[in-house]
Amino acid sequence: MQAALASLPLVVVSVLLALRVSAMRSATAGIVVAGVLIATVFSDGAGDVLPGLLRWLPTAVEVIVIIAAGIALARILSASGAQGVLAGWLGRMTGGQVATALLVVHGVTPFAESVTGFGVGVLVGVPLLAAAGFSPHRSAVLGLLGLCAVPWGALGPGTIIAGRLIGETTEAVGIATAWPNLVVTVGVGIAAVLMVPGGRSPGAVAAGIVSGLVLGAGILASSLLIGMAPSGALGGLLAVVVHLAWRRVHGTRITLPREVRHAVGPYLLLLGGILASTVTVTALDITGAWATVASPAVWLVLTCLVALRWLDVDRETTRQLAVDVRHLGRATALPTAAFLLLGVLMVLGGLTVPIGEAIQATGSVALVLGPALGAFGGFITGSGAGANSMFAAAQGAVAEGLGVSVLAFVGVQNAAAGLLTMASPARVLLAVRSVPPQATSDATAATRPASLSKVTREVLLIDIAIVLALGLWNVLLL
Repeated sequence: MQAALASLPLVVVSVLLALRVSAMRSATAGIVVAGVLIATVFSDGAGDVLPGLLRWLPTAVEVIVIIAAGIALARILSASGAQGVLAGWLGRMTGGQVATALLVVHGVTPFAESVTGFGVGVLVGVPLLAAAGFSPHRSAVLGLLGLCAVPWGALGPGTIIAGRLIGETTEAVGIATAWPNLVVTVGVGIAAVLMVPGGRSPGAVAAGIVSGLVLGAGILASSLLIGMAPSGALGGLLAVVVHLAWRRVHGTRITLPREVRHAVGPYLLLLGGILASTVTVTALDITGAWATVASPAVWLVLTCLVALRWLDVDRETTRQLAVDVRHLGRATALPTAAFLLLGVLMVLGGLTVPIGEAIQATGSVALVLGPALGAFGGFITGSGAGANSMFAAAQGAVAEGLGVSVLAFVGVQNAAAGLLTMASPARVLLAVRSVPPQATSDATAATRPASLSKVTREVLLIDIAIVLALGLWNVLLL
């Protein structure tokens, strides 16, 4: 009974989302139900809720700023023509839609997501795909599949949370996650090529598998040799280099024309700034307010301001972009923050404890239910950090009860949680909204304009298949 009551906020959110209630209203309803439960049935932990929420407030603010600034940067790059320049260059370098899709899914999006987080990788990948000739629907789906390295997104806060909750080091959890995440990177690679014209040949499927292994192996090697935080970025960078090197071997001349160098300037500022500031903060052991210099929010805002001048965006276009960003920011950033609040509220109120106990009572079935629960957390919150906040401690208790490795079990949960963020309502909304206006206006019935329901359905089917594979991983290897 306790587990059923504790699960009620998640059930309410799921039902409302299935009924196509907006993400914001669904999350708000879940928050209200969780609040009522904490005030009544789970009142023992009520005193810890308000102080805990105040500690999480800076994170919520950072999430909102990152998403709003990410939307602004995507719109600036689109309006200035920089996205089109980069997409055209990528198309020439990769030689076809299969190669372009894999480059974005395994290289560009994971790299951008790893150094920014909170779905900003989608804001980079989707416009590139649309400018490269993919339909709005296909651009949104492929852009979401690029969120296959979310455990390392924003340099891994979700993985850090998981480590703290189960008493393991961040590096240990990163390695434990990198192994099963190979299933994720290969799975999305296969799915990506199957949905691209000409992608159903054995050679294309093999390319999807190899591309996924390159990204996954890069993440694993970096986790083993360097550390958790930069592993997603380095794995994505390795995938980009390998894709371009493959084309070079097959006769493509890799060049960087002046217009491409100019268009890539804002990306270099964003990614280079985050990496350099993160290394500096870590090396000098900077804490407190000064540590925010490494925040993706700071560098996204700075990059937007610089990009307006660097790309010569005129004042009238800037004013129109500001109106557009305000509207999209409200529609996207606030639901994401609401789902994060729901997850934190459930943890602080003690609602996740009986859920974990109920799973443990299922015995060996919990080996399959564990990844499913982690995936569900990622789906509901749209955040690996939120999913781990809700379930990592409970999953650790489940593993102890089953007599399997806590570290390995939570590593699979972390991979599954990251996977399902790509199907979460907030992320799907972000992907659909990220399709450039021109691509949307040019869409016809044949090109399948992006819609929330269609994109969600397609990504969910892919994710469910991969989660089942992660459950099999647990059964065979734990």
